Amino acid sequence: MNLIMWILPLISAGIGWVTNYVAIKMLFHPRKPINLGLFTLHGVFPRRKDTLARRLGIIVEKDLFTPEMITEKLNTEDNKAKLKVAIMKRINEFVDEKAIQFGPMLQMFGGDAMIDQIRDGMEKSVDDMIPKLMEDLGDNITSISIQDIVYEKVIHFSDQKFEDLLMSVIKQELTFIEIMGAVLGFLIGLVQVGILYYLG
Repeated sequence: MNLIMWILPLISAGIGWVTNYVAIKMLFHPRKPINLGLFTLHGVFPRRKDTLARRLGIIVEKDLFTPEMITEKLNTEDNKAKLKVAIMKRINEFVDEKAIQFGPMLQMFGGDAMIDQIRDGMEKSVDDMIPKLMEDLGDNITSISIQDIVYEKVIHFSDQKFEDLLMSVIKQELTFIEIMGAVLGFLIGLVQVGILYYLG
């Protein structure tokens, strides 16, 4: 009886751990369906990959990364200032290039003063243009379906990459489930020992 009291909880703990381990593995494996006659064996996630990809796309677009959020993050004074600097850099490079190319002719019409006037005029045009550019950018972003982008990306993952993606998110939780299987199995084993001891 003393030997059973030691062995039963350990056996139960082992059964509990193995059962949960196999159940977790069957979430991902087999990756390809195996026809066993009466039923087909196929991992839960590979079998429902299309549905999971679609739902993930909906969640991302609805709650995590909406087009409106992207537009709001882009349409800030800091980004407008950076955009102006980038545009003016290209304009000044262009003006400098043309100033060299048409230098003698420009000297006849005011030279550097005229070039500065052109720069100032272009800068004012850029100031007026940037809000419209941001608005157009926002309109284009809101027309993009983030849901479809996420779906297309996930659905083309290999089964191994899809498993790695999910495991990177839920690995700790699945490990906890395995451990809890062993703990619960051990407790059940103790209950069995108690019953046997009582009946003996």
